[in-house]
Amino acid sequence: MKWQFVELQKYKQAAMQFEEVVDLTDPLTTTFGNEILAVEPLKVKGYAQAEQDDIIVHAHVLTTIQTPSTRSGKTVTLDLDFEIDEIYINDEAHANRYEITDSVILIEDAVIDFDRALIEYVVLQVPLQVLAPGEEAQPMPAGEGWEVIAEEDYVEKDAEAPVDTNTPLAGLADLFKDED
Repeated sequence: MKWQFVELQKYKQAAMQFEEVVDLTDPLTTTFGNEILAVEPLKVKGYAQAEQDDIIVHAHVLTTIQTPSTRSGKTVTLDLDFEIDEIYINDEAHANRYEITDSVILIEDAVIDFDRALIEYVVLQVPLQVLAPGEEAQPMPAGEGWEVIAEEDYVEKDAEAPVDTNTPLAGLADLFKDED
């Protein structure tokens, strides 16, 4: 999905509506093959509208991806359903019009490449922890001299551990004691 910035400037009174099915399998699996093993074509519905010489694009995206489990590497299927709100500007000075939390993109070559935004947003939707069905109930991986523990267990263990003051620099603790 690519649009000429000048063409979208015509949509000041009424927004340009769009509804497309976009296949981004190749760029997603090639560039992000460790995170995204497969992706169904994206169903994209939204609008683009000109406002103060800038273009506002809103889209609702639906797709299904396959990603590896972060624990076992097994393939997990995830349904994605998310919104995209971006503002495209062709003059860097226009960035001051928007909040720091707004997604403002300075376009190059007078073309809005919305496929690029779709790719980035799909990758951002992949959770940091993905577990295959039933993995949450299984014990954490362990090996000889190591084990994976839950964050809660780590915090609890850390709180119970005595503070070790016998470190190589512990003798320096009293160095400036008399200067107070």
